[in-house]
Amino acid sequence: MEINRLKTLSMLEMIAEDEPRSQREFSDSLNVSLGLVNAVIKRLVNKGYCKVKTLSRNRLKYILTPAGATEKTRLVYEYITSSYQSYKAACTRLQSVYDNLEAEGIRRVLFYGAGEFCDIAFMALNVTRLEIVGVVDPLKAGEQYANQIVKPVSKLPHLDFDVLLVTMPEDPERVRVSIEKMGLPSDKIRFFD
Repeated sequence: MEINRLKTLSMLEMIAEDEPRSQREFSDSLNVSLGLVNAVIKRLVNKGYCKVKTLSRNRLKYILTPAGATEKTRLVYEYITSSYQSYKAACTRLQSVYDNLEAEGIRRVLFYGAGEFCDIAFMALNVTRLEIVGVVDPLKAGEQYANQIVKPVSKLPHLDFDVLLVTMPEDPERVRVSIEKMGLPSDKIRFFD
């Protein structure tokens, strides 16, 4: 889903909450400029998706119209469809990586990075013979993930695994250099791309 449609959906969802908000509050919540908020609101009003009600001299309330509710529903459906297609594409890529690992005789994997992609990687792993032995993350150590406690990256040299699968969207070369500095050989590090 393109970013403009996503911002429009977010605006419609905030308007649907039926709370008085300033354009500054929209701007801060959506992390966009005040000028963009103003332009989107004007577009939503022109299309009949919302109305503006004056509460006081400098306070407005934005009201979602039935047409706005319909557009919000359409955008939610588009977002879900787009997300599902991205999920399926990621699972297909992951399955290929997992098939290659199994063909190499790899069995025990450790994930590096406990984020959204790690969630997808973990779900896709469940249909393989591979075993997840843990998750390490430089920022989330100590948190609960997949019935395990995320370990700090400093524990890497002491963990028993066949391969480290990097599931962080960071710069791969920077991650590789950081991991190799801990003494892990590059042939034990794998990336999904």
